[in-house]
Amino acid sequence: MKVVRPHRPGVMNSDGHAIGVDIGATAVRAAVLTPGMVDGRPVATLHECGSVALPRGVVVDGVVREQSAVTAALKQLWRENKLNCKRVVLGIANPQILVRDMQMPDMPADQRAKALPFRAREVVALPMDQVILDFAPLGDPDPDTGLQTGLLVATPHQPVLAAVEAAERAGLTVARVDLSSLGTLRAAADERLRVEAVIDVGADLTTIVIHDHGIPKLVRSVAQGGRHLTEALADKLRLETDEAEAAKLHEGLVGDDAAISRALNEGVRPLITEIRSSINYYTANDGSPLERISLTGGAAALRGLPGLLSAQLGVPTDVVDPMRRVRLAGTPQPNRPLPVVPTAVAVGLAMGAAA
Repeated sequence: MKVVRPHRPGVMNSDGHAIGVDIGATAVRAAVLTPGMVDGRPVATLHECGSVALPRGVVVDGVVREQSAVTAALKQLWRENKLNCKRVVLGIANPQILVRDMQMPDMPADQRAKALPFRAREVVALPMDQVILDFAPLGDPDPDTGLQTGLLVATPHQPVLAAVEAAERAGLTVARVDLSSLGTLRAAADERLRVEAVIDVGADLTTIVIHDHGIPKLVRSVAQGGRHLTEALADKLRLETDEAEAAKLHEGLVGDDAAISRALNEGVRPLITEIRSSINYYTANDGSPLERISLTGGAAALRGLPGLLSAQLGVPTDVVDPMRRVRLAGTPQPNRPLPVVPTAVAVGLAMGAAA
């Protein structure tokens, strides 16, 4: 078994570690990994991980609304977990991020960056001076046409700047900004499958990534998540928010309390509709049926959700472990308990340092 540990001085810290930072609606989280490859497949070694809760309203729909609170939480995260490294890969996610298949002429990166706005304005509704554009090549250029197939990524620049500034004020160096959805894909996808949907169900946002053997084909974020279910339950049954959250976690979609389960099943319908429309859009354009849906994220643990998705969408659905490709440093026991289980986003962001 050959283990390869790539060195990326621009992203990696001096000790060879990569740090993924996930700024979510309920917490900031970090995973410190050594990314590598084992027998041609990405594997990582986890050295440290941690989480610090955020007050409600600090991050809404993936957008940092209160920078000072995020900065304070990041400082606390570094202090409590005794993290010494400062270079991080920062994840971003919001419903306005656009990801589309695109072909570009094979050219040096600096020339492509200049040409990209002229191609992007065909599909990006916002003015070019209000977005950050990137192009992620997928595979090698076509030798006959000279065209490079890849993904166009366009995001409003203000949410990105807000997140980066919050991290930098905490004393961190943002070595790379990456899509949280692609972090989830790296950590949770089974690249052996022909077509799989990897769905991260968070508090405010649900990200949907459909891939073909690990290559993303559809990436979408929708403003639906676990918090919306709590609010729907509280409104329907006239409960306090804390009571509704506790009832949601205890009963789920298939609990003994019929009123709670019925309200939650009604509340989850908009999310299922968004997932179904994403799958239908993909299959209508590609023609390949899904083999599996893999769920991750805090709200993916809702009782009965995998079964409901399987029944509604006709696709086998399971909750996957964000640690499935991670080994723990300093122990031969892969399943020893952790004080905090890192999110697939944080793990996948750090794994992306090897890309």
